[in-house]
Amino acid sequence: MRNIYLFLVLIVVSSTGLLFPNELKEYKGLIVPLLAVIMLSMGLTLTPEDFKRILAKPVPIFYGALLQYSLMPLVGFGTAVLLNLHKDFVTGFVLVGSAPGGTASNLIAFLSGGVVAYSISMTTLSTLLAPVFTPLWTWLLVGKLVPVPVVPMFFSTLKIVLFPVLGGMAIRLLLKNRIKVVEPYLAFVSVLSIGFIIAVIFAINEHKLKSVPALVVGGVLIHNLIGFAGGYLLGKLAGMDNKMSKTLAIEVGMQNSGLSAVLAIKHFSVLASLPSAIFSLSQNILGMLLALLSRK
Repeated sequence: MRNIYLFLVLIVVSSTGLLFPNELKEYKGLIVPLLAVIMLSMGLTLTPEDFKRILAKPVPIFYGALLQYSLMPLVGFGTAVLLNLHKDFVTGFVLVGSAPGGTASNLIAFLSGGVVAYSISMTTLSTLLAPVFTPLWTWLLVGKLVPVPVVPMFFSTLKIVLFPVLGGMAIRLLLKNRIKVVEPYLAFVSVLSIGFIIAVIFAINEHKLKSVPALVVGGVLIHNLIGFAGGYLLGKLAGMDNKMSKTLAIEVGMQNSGLSAVLAIKHFSVLASLPSAIFSLSQNILGMLLALLSRK
């Protein structure tokens, strides 16, 4: 019940950007700090056991990261190009495809009866790799369409993602068992923050939303579904059982759309952040439906 509640909070908070655009667009400056809060929350939940799992069984975890940083950026780019979308949208598709796994995937993995430890390990690894692979893939795929500031993107990702995660881990190490007081509220803080980020992105794109081609929304759904389906099938091809393949599908199909939206606004254009905002809603709605179906 609590997880359904978190899902509803995300949808409701995200929708406020469409209902109160003039009020929320004034909070554009909070997008980066809120993403840092999300990543700090992730760091607060990480324990030495999460890294021991990576070292103990690295092959399936690195396989998941490989899929995350190959299937998703390539499918995003291919989908946007095949649909003949504007270069800003192509950039947005590549950015969200090149992002690391999102923390929401751990929740969906739990709801679907997947292997949560495997999901957390993949999210952790892909997040640590993000400063290198997110700007690299963006440069490789859209560098001929738009100027890609690889080095500034690298440092932005370090500051927005890696440093807050490491900071959260350091705080947990210092506070030890006392962190358990705030731990139950971290999921709510993360969901509220990502919901508000999406709301602000919708608000600042208000005048463009009405003219967003249906192809963009359809393309995001295709990108998202191929991520889920591809992750599952490639898990099976690698010899994984059903639970592991299901977990891999969720991890590959769910991205850190908050990060890609922030990078789009900071280094490209506001329009390039729209695919990330739409993807965020898509992955959570589809992820929740897949979790319910796979439970049955």
